[in-house]
Amino acid sequence: MGVDLREQMTLCDAGDVFTIPANLEKSFDQITKAMSHVFSSGAMPIIIGGDHSIGFPTVRGIAECTSKNIGIIHFDRHADIQEKDLDERMHTTPWFHATNMPNVNPKNLVQIGIGGWQVPREAVVEARKRDTTIISMSDVEELGIDKVAEIALDIAWEGVDAVYMSFDIDCVDCGFVPGTGWPEPGGFLPCEILSLVGKVAAEGLCGLEVVEVSPPYDTSDITSLFATRVIVDVLGALVANGKMGAHKHIIDKPKTF
Repeated sequence: MGVDLREQMTLCDAGDVFTIPANLEKSFDQITKAMSHVFSSGAMPIIIGGDHSIGFPTVRGIAECTSKNIGIIHFDRHADIQEKDLDERMHTTPWFHATNMPNVNPKNLVQIGIGGWQVPREAVVEARKRDTTIISMSDVEELGIDKVAEIALDIAWEGVDAVYMSFDIDCVDCGFVPGTGWPEPGGFLPCEILSLVGKVAAEGLCGLEVVEVSPPYDTSDITSLFATRVIVDVLGALVANGKMGAHKHIIDKPKTF
């Protein structure tokens, strides 16, 4: 790739968002404010979760800063698009609520790698109702990585001005990433998913989140190391293709707190 991130971009660790674990909605508000603050500065936010419930407030933080339309490419074994889980907006619900926002159309939501046994019927019904795009692992095996990237980019970018990437670590086969709360056999091989995220990022991103890494469940830090590799490969693809910072033009409603 020929990229040295230390020389070709400026990185800043903004620290942790102060959340209230016993209060999801207040935590969501905190996350949204933090995202809006970082995004308004022109920086590309990289969020390290946390469970996947943060997908909604992170996208909301970006969407509040722009009148432009945003697409989402979501890597996961689970659809995460039901309305509620145990009467709350939890890790199985982010895309139901994110795609309710006026500038986040569900038709621009592409979910790749779906196929775990933990996909509730409510999520399947909702995905069909909203006309989202699900590319299952069976589809990936049949179509190949290059074609999947092409389809995902065509759909996510249609009629939008920026695309957000949400990466759930459990999209990778659990033999390679044991440190997650919802391990699933039959996911991506490491070389496959790294190739795919690089192809997606090459067209530009307005943000990236990597979620569902659980260090207490990890073995020899291999899950954490893989999550780091995803982030580094995405950043490398953005730099190598001249797309780092390309999202700045959509910031037309900057937030000040």
